[in-house]
Amino acid sequence: MRIAHRHARIMLVATALVLPLPLTAVLAQPAQIPAGQAPAAQAPAAAAAPARGGRGGGRGAGPAETWYINKVDKVVYTPPNRPIWRLADLLKMHAGQNNWQQQILKDDYEEVTYNSAAPGTKFIPRMHNETATVFFIMKGEVRFTVEGQQPVTATRGGIVNILNDTIYSYEVTGADNALFINLNPRGVRTEYPTSAPPPPPVAGTTLTKVSFAHRPGVYSGNNKLYFNLFDAIAKCQPTGGVVDEDHLFVNPLTGFVHPEEYTAKCPPGSPGSVRGGAASTAPFDPNSTFGHLHIGVREWWVIQAGAIDGRFEKTGEFHAVEGDVLNAEEDMWHQMGLEAPSGPSVRTAISAYRISNMGNTAGSGGGE
Repeated sequence: MRIAHRHARIMLVATALVLPLPLTAVLAQPAQIPAGQAPAAQAPAAAAAPARGGRGGGRGAGPAETWYINKVDKVVYTPPNRPIWRLADLLKMHAGQNNWQQQILKDDYEEVTYNSAAPGTKFIPRMHNETATVFFIMKGEVRFTVEGQQPVTATRGGIVNILNDTIYSYEVTGADNALFINLNPRGVRTEYPTSAPPPPPVAGTTLTKVSFAHRPGVYSGNNKLYFNLFDAIAKCQPTGGVVDEDHLFVNPLTGFVHPEEYTAKCPPGSPGSVRGGAASTAPFDPNSTFGHLHIGVREWWVIQAGAIDGRFEKTGEFHAVEGDVLNAEEDMWHQMGLEAPSGPSVRTAISAYRISNMGNTAGSGGGE
């Protein structure tokens, strides 16, 4: 991340965070709206039974080892955080509204909103000088115009990764309301070019002209402007690790209860791969030790296809479907499983950085 101590080349307007479609300004009609390390071990092994943990996203390599950690005992969900946000409940909360925004997660690292916007809604040009931003398109069509890139129309299953220091705008196209999730690092700030109309005022701030140089970000590694989950599955391409930016790690985990559905079309050796891992049918005690955890950081999931079972320590078991969001707090034992009887079940795992899966040593498992 680059710190902006540079000579003036471009004039922009800086203001406090303006998230898209603030709830205090819900619109019924389309309108112009501003948007608002030491190596880590893999799952430890047990003497009596192998450790069981999740897969994907962990950084450890080689055989599992056992370690001591100071695991936080208390499980606390501080609003707006909760174990599950159901899309059906969000739609009920905002019944009769075309344009709305709901904050669904906020912690020391990330802040996340669920959004709806009507066809024709436009979001004026803006930039986040120091941080990237990611959009998950759950329904509808959203056209993104991004500095230095060809415009893209993102649809269901789409993940849009806009780099820091890059001007972008977007609008809802097509015939239906768009539903999308917007992920930002905590404390994201927004700048608006003075070549475009200024954003509306925000309480407690003064719209101020400032001057600094900017240079659009450059994609590297697996990072790219646009990825579509369903296109990748159809083409037998990999679906994991599609965003790896500062404080933004996005890793779609694609699975089938019956993996032969995939391997019949995409035989072994195809670039893509999927996991099995049907949800456990064993009795569940949320006060037991099971699954795996991540120390010091939450893992949460956007359900982009199918159905997912999530078991969370001291909290309960939750059954999520496409459009829902599951959330395991830091240091929390959790265990995930696939539930759709046919077709893919995809939970896109998100964390502030790459995380290691620390498996329990009690041998209690099932699922992933």
